[in-house]
Amino acid sequence: MMTLKSITQWTGAALALLIAATASGASQIAVGQLAFEPIGLKEASGAKLERAILTYGDEAYEVRVNGLGIGGAAGVTVTVTAEVRGLTNLMDLEDIFVTALADPSETDVSSDDLWIQSDRGVRIRLRTDNPNVAIAPGGDEVRLLFGWGE
Repeated sequence: MMTLKSITQWTGAALALLIAATASGASQIAVGQLAFEPIGLKEASGAKLERAILTYGDEAYEVRVNGLGIGGAAGVTVTVTAEVRGLTNLMDLEDIFVTALADPSETDVSSDDLWIQSDRGVRIRLRTDNPNVAIAPGGDEVRLLFGWGE
């Protein structure tokens, strides 16, 4: 039988674990948004995600993305948006990102809701407005750079 003292100790330990788990796994809030122009999929093979506008603070920045694509049924137009989290220094966005699907199973290689993250703590959640269109990395890395290049 548990005494009041042991119940109090267990409750205190459980509360400490809950607070620690919440603090370490707390979901970061979005501090910026990436918006891609709507893309018309002419072929079922898909298209590259290459140019986006980053809204961060009160400013807008051109961002080039290398290593991401979308795929789905031909004849579909899709819009991709992204929430940027953990960005405290604007220049930290220009980096190499890896996907949450680093070791995907054969059946889980793309999604209409995909996370990418950098070593600098920046996390980006990309989403399509159509669950039948998937976002997929073209390789192991995704690179973000400022400016669109020509």
